[in-house]
Amino acid sequence: MTVDINKNTFDEKTLLKLEIFRECFREWYPVFLRNPYFDKVQVMDMFAGSGTDTDDNLGSPLIFLDEIKGKDSNFCLQADLTSRKIRFWFNEFEKPKAEELNQNVHSFIKECEKECSMNTCYFKNKIEITSQKFEDIFKSKEFVNIATDRKIAKFLVLDQYGFKEVGDDIFKRLIEYPSMDSIFYITTSAVRRFQEQDAVKKYFESNDINFDEENPKLAHRHMANYYRSLLPANKEFYVHHFSILKRSNRYGLIFCTNHTYGMEKFLEVCWRKDIYAGESDELINNDWTKDTLFSSIEPSQKKRMVKEDIQKQILNGNINDNKTGLKYSLKQGCLGDVYFEAVKELLDKEKISIDGKFNRIKKLIHRIKEKDIYKIKVSQ
Repeated sequence: MTVDINKNTFDEKTLLKLEIFRECFREWYPVFLRNPYFDKVQVMDMFAGSGTDTDDNLGSPLIFLDEIKGKDSNFCLQADLTSRKIRFWFNEFEKPKAEELNQNVHSFIKECEKECSMNTCYFKNKIEITSQKFEDIFKSKEFVNIATDRKIAKFLVLDQYGFKEVGDDIFKRLIEYPSMDSIFYITTSAVRRFQEQDAVKKYFESNDINFDEENPKLAHRHMANYYRSLLPANKEFYVHHFSILKRSNRYGLIFCTNHTYGMEKFLEVCWRKDIYAGESDELINNDWTKDTLFSSIEPSQKKRMVKEDIQKQILNGNINDNKTGLKYSLKQGCLGDVYFEAVKELLDKEKISIDGKFNRIKKLIHRIKEKDIYKIKVSQ
């Protein structure tokens, strides 16, 4: 039996999840507000809830509406000035909660208008609220038309209860949609606990989820690795995760994007939340923390392991230029500073040489110009 979190005060773990939603959207939205390539921006929250808890803490749909304002309504003014097409689609299957969400959205906009310099809210008539099953929405003509349109920038949130809404089939279709960044929530502990039961096997090839029974802290990492294993071998796509421990259960977020900039932005959020590994609200790699005798943050175990892995890939010839190396670092859940440290150390030890101009570029991979790409040669 699921618990209606909107009928109580959000606990600290739910608030953490919502903070990550907020910060992720905060990084995402301005990029597409100003991007002339896209004709439209579409934000979709398919398990939206009623919008608030009993203490009026904002749920995800109202968080997104709060973020689109920008400082001093700057984003609203930009959207109005450029007549930017921005749409919101909030869905909540339970009709009473959908009705409450509708009321909360109207109340939010009404309060916002009191403080806004614009005569009326730019987004007032750009919000659609529905009450349908996600599986029906996913198959609908409206959703498919939005999802397949390359000229629509899409932010999709699936804050499901449980795990069944994003099984193998849904995930494989999601990753094929262009210009879509998606983030979904999953109860990893339930998948791990009932892995051999039909209720799980119905949605996942569960025998291929290699949970480490000796180290439950890594459960959500293994869940994310399973989703990564579903990616076609020749497809450039990025998946990262963030694990949340709630009592004895582990839940987590999975973020998916086909763009390096989207992954850079999400990783920045995760590393702000977890300065040791960028993937959990618990100490996942047993680092020495500031409260211990051997306290240290740099280098963390995660960064050390990824750095050593990058060096191995370079020396084996699998990474032979900086752009490939930076992308590889993202796929391992680290930003480009780890790649740079790996290369710098190999250079200092004279194990490699550089063909081209060595540079300190660590981010904005999508903007790297041809002249900034250098080749890595392994010393004989």
